[in-house]
Amino acid sequence: MIPIHLSISGFLSYRDPVELDFTRFDLACISGPNGAGKSALLDAITFALFGQARNRGDALINNHRDVEQARVALTFSYEGNVYRVQRIAPREKTTLLEFQIQSGENKWKALTERTLRETEARIYDTLRLDYDTFINASFFLQGKADQFTQQKPADRKRILSSVLGLEIWEEYRSRAGRRRKVVEDQMAVLQGRLQEIANELAQEDQRKARLQDLQAQLKALSETRAGQEAVLDGLRARTAAVQQQRTLVTTLAAQLERTQNQLADLRTRLEERQTEQKTFVTLLANASAIEAAYAEWQKGREELTRLEDISSQFHEAERKRNAPLSRIDQERSRLETEFRTLTAEKANLQSLAVSKASLEKEYAAWETELAGLEKQLAKRPKLEDELTKRREAETSVNTANPILKDEMLVLDTKIKQMEAAKGEAACPTCGQPLTEDHRVTVIADLTKEGKKMGDRYRANRRALETSQKRITDLEQSIKELDQLEIELRTKTVKATQLRSRIDELTDVEAAWNKQRAPLLAKVEAALLAETFAKEARAELAKVDAELKSMGYDTALHDAARKREVEARPVEAQMRLLEQARAAAKPLDREVKDLEKQIAAQEKELVGQTAAHKQAADALAPLAAGLPDVQTAERSMLDTQERENQARQAVGAAQQEVAVLDTLRTRRAEYELQREDLAGQVSQLQALERAFGKDGVPAMLIEQALPQIETKANQILERLSAGSMSLRFVTQQRYRDSKREDWRETLDIQISDSAGDRDYEMFSGGEAFRINFAIRLALSEVLAQRAGARLQTLVIDEGFGSQDEAGLQRLVEVISQVRRDFAKILVITHLDSLKEAFPNRIEVEKGPRGSMVTVV
Repeated sequence: MIPIHLSISGFLSYRDPVELDFTRFDLACISGPNGAGKSALLDAITFALFGQARNRGDALINNHRDVEQARVALTFSYEGNVYRVQRIAPREKTTLLEFQIQSGENKWKALTERTLRETEARIYDTLRLDYDTFINASFFLQGKADQFTQQKPADRKRILSSVLGLEIWEEYRSRAGRRRKVVEDQMAVLQGRLQEIANELAQEDQRKARLQDLQAQLKALSETRAGQEAVLDGLRARTAAVQQQRTLVTTLAAQLERTQNQLADLRTRLEERQTEQKTFVTLLANASAIEAAYAEWQKGREELTRLEDISSQFHEAERKRNAPLSRIDQERSRLETEFRTLTAEKANLQSLAVSKASLEKEYAAWETELAGLEKQLAKRPKLEDELTKRREAETSVNTANPILKDEMLVLDTKIKQMEAAKGEAACPTCGQPLTEDHRVTVIADLTKEGKKMGDRYRANRRALETSQKRITDLEQSIKELDQLEIELRTKTVKATQLRSRIDELTDVEAAWNKQRAPLLAKVEAALLAETFAKEARAELAKVDAELKSMGYDTALHDAARKREVEARPVEAQMRLLEQARAAAKPLDREVKDLEKQIAAQEKELVGQTAAHKQAADALAPLAAGLPDVQTAERSMLDTQERENQARQAVGAAQQEVAVLDTLRTRRAEYELQREDLAGQVSQLQALERAFGKDGVPAMLIEQALPQIETKANQILERLSAGSMSLRFVTQQRYRDSKREDWRETLDIQISDSAGDRDYEMFSGGEAFRINFAIRLALSEVLAQRAGARLQTLVIDEGFGSQDEAGLQRLVEVISQVRRDFAKILVITHLDSLKEAFPNRIEVEKGPRGSMVTVV
């Protein structure tokens, strides 16, 4: 991988966009102060390719509040192609990854897969390197110069195998293993089939014996079924004859029943016609009376018609009454509604009056209670004045007593001095000559003065104690009065609210007496006297006078209507009389005809009865003792079903016997296939062993190690001035002396003036030289073996442990391997070292982050 162009923004210390063109140099030194962002350039490369750097996640994003994402784009060439990778990591969001290949001048073809993981796998497949192998082979990252040497021996081999591209042999081994499993599965299937064939061939005698038994059973069932069919045919013929006679009896019975029904219908019709004849005779006998009644009914109808004409005029006038009557009713309804409303208001007012009386009584009680509270609160000013005075006195005592105490201590000190001054020349208090009398007098005076002060001090203490008790009592009393004051305010508010409610009820009562009570009396009087709606009542009186002038008599009209309704049946009698006169002769003819039909039907019924009896008598002997055909048929069908099952069983048994020869032929074919598959399994197992880590890869590593060892020793010899060399050990004996085999390893042994030691025994500058020699040898060998696979060498720091001579040797070694790599980058902050390179990439850190300049 050869970097061409690098673009960074919002990544680690690079806040603003930075561009780095690698085509301007082949060998360069990346220099700058510590923390400027030198190693971040290499972190950007590994982050773009593998999504990994020294940190992961949001820690890679520049911590400035305006930066929302880290973006790194790397263009590089690899094995004749130019690729571009762009990775964007938004803060607290999913990373975006694009992978492209150059398909022409300024044209790019997307290689990005559906998911981030699949795209990273595509990059891995292209480079054939993962992050660990990449930094171990090509990147000497800061703090990771010993990444390869510090690995466990087994991990060293794994990394070396990956760097050498030997992972393809693991793929070969996996393919051989997968193919072996497929062949083994095929063998298992063949073995199962062979076992099935063996099981079936072992049943040959049993199958043949079973076939003979089934054939004998089939023959017996066929003979039984043939006999049952012959018997069933006879039963079916006899049953058909019985069924034919039974059908004749049923037909005759139905014919006899129809004749009986027809005869009954004729007799019913005859009775109905004879009843009609009697009715018509009665009507014809009363013809005169019916005709007279009919004439009288018609006369009544004419009178009713006349009255109804007058009634229609009357009703027209009567409808005129509806308008004034409606207005009168509406006014009455309105007054009644108003009366009910006022009556309800009156009842409510009476209830409020009772409530008002109760409230006034409650208010009087509140006033009494409030007066008592105000009387108690009137004591507070006096108590507060006393409390103030006592507190002032307490303050005075508290101020005086410490002074008295100090003065008493001074007097006590003087007394003790005077007592101790016996025999001295001068008075310790006044400095005058000290005589015995003077000393005694001074002591007495001081003692007397001290007693007075003590009496005053104790009196003050007693007074203070008494005053403090009184102050406590006063404070408690004032506190209680404070509570009473709060209670007074609360109850005063409630009393004010109560007074407002009483005044409100008084106003409502006054408004009722002034306005609503007179209105109630007025409405009640109007309803009782019927004095409302005067215009409507006048209009109604005018319509009533008009109706009276028509002379219409409602009673007379009702009587005429009643008579017409009562006489109305005579109309039907008249119609029946007319029908009787018209239908008398045809009815006589119909009655005679019915009598003739009945006589003929009775004669035919006698003949049908005799024929039915004769047929029924003939059926009885035919049906007697007739076997059940259905039972015989079911028995035959059951035998036939068992015959069919036996025939199927015989066919199946014949097939089982016939298939044995086919199975013998197939067994031979399967055995040949099994032998062939077994040979394939053996070959694939050999390939798995050859492709495994102890096979071809181990051989290739064994071949590569001497070359790496030789190259590393050449570099190490220059770095150590010929004082050090190294050797790779790939196999060692087990600690168990009984074991004859060797364990696989990759130990590093160093020889110097002190002898042979393991790599782990070295540290500091010597360890760095060893690490550098091995890593550089590994990279150079890989570059020689793989051509363009690894063409970039990056060395990040690690020179601080070297002296001037060591640094000079490092520069010489780097210059010597320059022709083996397309790009070599060396990162350092040492001024003495950076001047030794032809090109320099200066990294500085400003107010807006790191900046890059190529010099």
